[in-house]
Amino acid sequence: QVRGLAGTGTVTMPGFGGVTGAGSLVLCTVLSFAHHSSALVGLRRPGARPTLQISPSVSPLRNTQVGELADVSDSWELDCYSRPVVADDGKKLWELLICDSSSNFRHVETIPANKVNSREVRNRVEEVIDKAPVRPREIRFFRKAMFNMLNIALGGVGVGIAAKPSRNTYALYQWIEERERDVYPGMKGFKPSLKQPAFLDIQTPEKMPDALRADQFAFVSLPISEILDGGVNGENVGVGRLCPVPDGLPEDGMLQGVLFLTKRAKELAMWVAGSELSHLKADLKRRELVMEVGMSTSYLTAKLNDMQRIEAQAFEAGKANLSGLHFVCVQEDPEDDDVAGFWLLREVNM
Repeated sequence: QVRGLAGTGTVTMPGFGGVTGAGSLVLCTVLSFAHHSSALVGLRRPGARPTLQISPSVSPLRNTQVGELADVSDSWELDCYSRPVVADDGKKLWELLICDSSSNFRHVETIPANKVNSREVRNRVEEVIDKAPVRPREIRFFRKAMFNMLNIALGGVGVGIAAKPSRNTYALYQWIEERERDVYPGMKGFKPSLKQPAFLDIQTPEKMPDALRADQFAFVSLPISEILDGGVNGENVGVGRLCPVPDGLPEDGMLQGVLFLTKRAKELAMWVAGSELSHLKADLKRRELVMEVGMSTSYLTAKLNDMQRIEAQAFEAGKANLSGLHFVCVQEDPEDDDVAGFWLLREVNM
């Protein structure tokens, strides 16, 4: 059901169906999905990883893991940064992490602190590419502090490989979280005090580009089970995409999101698809809905009135309950059978 101050309506979504009812759309707070059970046959939970096999060429400082070769993506994610571990030479441990967006390919190796430079990183990345089962089409990296070095390093790794500064690195976030929880604490020289705090970048959002403007928006939600069970999947999200889902989420949780309605739904969805959308956040103090894209760009999406601020508070609380998970949906009309784009997103402070 869709509930709003003006009334109650019904949502039917075979694939993604239309929204109908007497309720005021901008005030609606619940969005539910219906799907055909046959569509779930053979689906794997989004973000779930197969059992990884360690390649025979593993050495103490280099480790490559490959899952199902058919599922290895040509979209890669990379991080080169210090870890909360002191190496034998008394300096902080530096690691190069590379994975694909499906987490079916992972590579980690240490780099001596005195060799962390763009040339060294480029050489190591090129070696990984040469041995990888799938050649990357793009490599994303999210750390603003490492932008200059990585932009230079990745700018010359190979023809046809795009370097993309972006926070749209969800598989990498998940891997780093796993290593911070399960790997680094067991390493000799582990020092929790060396973990870098999340970078707090306080900035004024930019004016929303005309191409991103919608006619209406609504805070909405759907059962997280629709994601976990495959009701929402790669076949019915339009030009959108689904990020990996963290483990351990409550199956009865409600996934919060924002629905954008516009007569230019296809154009808006295509623009969002190419914008490196990271996440949405509601700044309750400023009463602003902000869209985060790229490595550090923020767009002011909307000013929130009193009722919208209350709904935004629920939106942020719901994100916190599901490890930052939320969604964005673009649709031309609430009665359309399909969406122009649906993005499952995750806000991560790293």
